[in-house]
Amino acid sequence: MTSETPPPTGSYEFTDRSVLRPWVTQVWFSRLFPLLPRWLAANLVTLLSTGTLGAIVVGSLFADRLGPTKLALLQLLALQLYVAGDHLDGMQAKASGTTSPLGDFLDHHCDLWAGCVLVFGYWSLAGNAPLWVLYAMTIILISSFAITYAERAEQKRLHFTAWGTLEVIAILTAFYVAWMIPPVRTFLLLDLAPGLPRHLLVAGLGTSICLGAIVVIARRLKRLPLPLLLNVVTLIGFAAWCLTNNVTPLWGWALIALVGADYVARLMHAHTTTVPRPWPDLVAPAGLLILWFSNLGDVGPQMLLVGASLWLVVRYAWTLTRIISGWRRHWVWVNAPGGTAP
Repeated sequence: MTSETPPPTGSYEFTDRSVLRPWVTQVWFSRLFPLLPRWLAANLVTLLSTGTLGAIVVGSLFADRLGPTKLALLQLLALQLYVAGDHLDGMQAKASGTTSPLGDFLDHHCDLWAGCVLVFGYWSLAGNAPLWVLYAMTIILISSFAITYAERAEQKRLHFTAWGTLEVIAILTAFYVAWMIPPVRTFLLLDLAPGLPRHLLVAGLGTSICLGAIVVIARRLKRLPLPLLLNVVTLIGFAAWCLTNNVTPLWGWALIALVGADYVARLMHAHTTTVPRPWPDLVAPAGLLILWFSNLGDVGPQMLLVGASLWLVVRYAWTLTRIISGWRRHWVWVNAPGGTAP
């Protein structure tokens, strides 16, 4: 889920071997691009297109009212709007001469959130997938982003494999279309094995692509950074606690996403600055230990969970504020007449 535009700073090696990207760009994105208003800055295109995925979370909360067909259609439309914007932003930045480190960061960091939202949407739509599947897919997705940008920060290179995010999007699109056909949906809801419905083959295929990217990059790195491993352990710990304490799926998913997003944001930012390579938030695992072993009388795990959630929100907000404010000179939200930066 990244634009085809090369990195704006030239500070790292970039390659993209996606199987589908050349074809999709030629037959779809290149035809949509002339329809995009030239005054609309690339940064705003990124944020608006990612914001459309909020409909997936909202729709998932009302899954019973919408029904499976309408919910699948909603997710399909939101996905297509996001994918279009995710590619048009890079084309707009290049055409208007507004490529920047901020645009690069927003594009890739929004991709992380988009992936997490799509995982939650899939799990909510499927309905009968175990909760651990939601957490496992989210952790694997975040870990694939983290190791990708760990390589970028460590070795100044960013490589996307032949089977990557755009291919996962194609699989998910096919799944949405299939889900809107009642006989196909009934078939996919049947058990492949006890407690594991057939539609998990779709999740397994997407997850395998993420795991494949992790393995390929890990082999190139030869040594996994300790902060990266600590972040993975923290994510798994939060998931385990949520599962054993009956935390609601949305809340548990959001906690895992926040922990991962904060670390990945600082990791993405590291390659453009002189700051040391980031460690994950050490308060989060410390809070996890308190949550896990808490027996504090009237102050039970639920209250501690609320406190941990507030901390994660504040911490993540501070991380984004610090990063984005540091690139204030690149705050371009509306292009000047003629489609250039003001």
